[in-house]
Amino acid sequence: MKTMPVMALSWKNVWRNPLRSSVVIISVVLGVWAALFTAAFMNGMIIQYMDVQLANITSHIQIHTDDYEEERIPVAVIPNANDVLNTVRGEVGVKHAVGRAVVDGLISTSAGSFGVTAKGIDFENEPNVTNLHKHIREGEYLSDEGRNSILIGSKLAKRLQVQMNSRVVLNVQDVDGMLTAGAFRVSGIFHSPDARVNENMVFLRQNDLANLILKPDAIHEIAIIIDDYKQADHYASRLDSILGMSVKSWGDISPALRYTDSVTDITLYIFMIIIVIALMFGIVNTMLMAVLERTPELGMLMAVGLSRGKAFQMIMYETIMLTMVGAPFGIALSALTVYYTGINGIDLSAFAQGFEMYGLSYLIYPVLNVEQYISNALIIALAALAAAVLPSWKALRLNPVEAIRKR
Repeated sequence: MKTMPVMALSWKNVWRNPLRSSVVIISVVLGVWAALFTAAFMNGMIIQYMDVQLANITSHIQIHTDDYEEERIPVAVIPNANDVLNTVRGEVGVKHAVGRAVVDGLISTSAGSFGVTAKGIDFENEPNVTNLHKHIREGEYLSDEGRNSILIGSKLAKRLQVQMNSRVVLNVQDVDGMLTAGAFRVSGIFHSPDARVNENMVFLRQNDLANLILKPDAIHEIAIIIDDYKQADHYASRLDSILGMSVKSWGDISPALRYTDSVTDITLYIFMIIIVIALMFGIVNTMLMAVLERTPELGMLMAVGLSRGKAFQMIMYETIMLTMVGAPFGIALSALTVYYTGINGIDLSAFAQGFEMYGLSYLIYPVLNVEQYISNALIIALAALAAAVLPSWKALRLNPVEAIRKR
């Protein structure tokens, strides 16, 4: 019996019991869909986490003076900051760069006080680097109008019991090491996906904060966005050699973020493998039952000349065929689901507070690229081969005489 007739016989055997075969195919479809959609969901969540952290906390690269890195003192401003900014903006691969005045302080109202990081920003160019302007829930983003405007997070506003146009007092240390304070009007309340930003950061105009610390045009930090954040280490090293200051990539600023990025693919494959293993057990169980039910038939075929090798091939082909019929439908179903949810998102607002604690939005957009589909399809193919081995091995070990006698 040649290979093609064995394959043809296997295909006929698959549909001799349509109900059993349909159950296996449906389980394969659902298993493949679950595996790919879970991978896409996890991938989308990790990508979103990276985006939130890079936009709100680290940017791609940050520049400070060595003194600021050590003590974060207000006097440690970047010398000739405008020249440094022009140099950075002229580098190949740099998309945007902004300067900020950044000091630690205490914000107070009649309801209490709370420690914050005050960031004096270039409100016109900051939207190129962060998404702060998109997170304004009440009021408006900073502008030229008015004096001493300040943006605070929704969590901080609740803690301090302030509303729009409320007055708050910001206490900081000036460049001479003396405590100073300024009164500010709440012009906007923002709600960032990251709870730490909502509670621990306030934003005001760069010149307002610089004047408060008695250092006009003070810039303590330059935040940089490049073409590809994964190349940040290379760009940071190059800028460090040019500027001779403390230039750090996002991975140096947040080692935990670097670790998250490095294990993304591994994490996705682990989830994929766990689900595929569960799928394999279902296929193996069904095919073993099929072999046991057909033991007399297999014994008769072997008695009339079907070799053990051909019997092994036949069961292998049947198992692989069932998997390969279901797998494309599972991949197509997952692709449609990922496409739809990738556009509309998955609303997990019931868990919003928990997500914010980890710097995530409650709206998740699943993502899976072509390379990940291909690699996951290969995993499924290997799983089909692995699932076919045990039932086929069971058929290989049958004794024809004893098999024929079983009823």
